[in-house]
Amino acid sequence: MTWSTAVGEARVTEPRPIPVNSATFEYVYVANQRCECGGRYKVMRQELLTFEGMPVDRLAVVCTSCDQERHFEFDVSSFFGDFEKYGRYRETEAHFQQAVVHIQARDWPAAEEELRRVVDPEEGEPAFAWAHYHLGMVLLMQKRVAEALPHLEHAVAIQPLEADMHEGLGRVYRASGREADALSHFYQAQELRTRFTSQDNHEEVKDAST
Repeated sequence: MTWSTAVGEARVTEPRPIPVNSATFEYVYVANQRCECGGRYKVMRQELLTFEGMPVDRLAVVCTSCDQERHFEFDVSSFFGDFEKYGRYRETEAHFQQAVVHIQARDWPAAEEELRRVVDPEEGEPAFAWAHYHLGMVLLMQKRVAEALPHLEHAVAIQPLEADMHEGLGRVYRASGREADALSHFYQAQELRTRFTSQDNHEEVKDAST
């Protein structure tokens, strides 16, 4: 992969840029990620690049626990230059918070409706791992196992160091009759909880804007 910038080209080995529909969600995404040590990341700098003709934001971050540095790239083409769309994460966040209220009330259909809006690829944020996790669990509670599975798999793919997500995926695999896969993810969930017990910052960060 080659990044084209105003000062030349830089070769990187990162996956394709993460699609986002608002600038705010870039920071939410980073805040929800874990370092391998269990710590969280702080954004150090932001730069605009291009990849295959599309605008891409690169956030350089550092772990607040071990000082490990890395970067995340985001495809911002869905809103780049359209200032009316820059603040639309507020609506996505409102749907997510309303979904939490419905989950607490065990109103699964209402929670599902809100969460589908949160992960909508056009109007929401399709890379919002916690929304996929909760949507998967809401579908599981309604015994819609086949529909739940891709959301839990996607959540784990986005945030592979979150124990709750592995446990949720394990529950869906068990409900699907895939016991070996279920046990694998239950084991990973336990291993992650044990591994990160000593971290002061193990609390789940679901929204960096609050």
